Amino acid sequence: MYRSIILIFSSIFLFSCNKHSNVIQFKPKENKNFVYQERPFELKWKIKKNSITNIPLEIHKKIKNICKNHNRFVLTKIKTFEDDTALGTFDCRV
Repeated sequence: MYRSIILIFSSIFLFSCNKHSNVIQFKPKENKNFVYQERPFELKWKIKKNSITNIPLEIHKKIKNICKNHNRFVLTKIKTFEDDTALGTFDCRV
């Protein structure tokens, strides 16, 4: 009994609140000048300090040179070999 009364009053309250709210929906503007070019590339380096994700400074400079027009880079895939080298696939990001 009380359950149904509470349910009825709460539904009436919720429906009455929606009538007075003004919700404005913004449509995202499409920027036609925005071009994202994915450029994955691979680089190989010697593992130092027993860390495969610790990229040496000279490799880091090569990556910065390749990703000149992008803000950052991401290491997407990494392979390690028995001769303590790593092959990483990098991607330039906007």
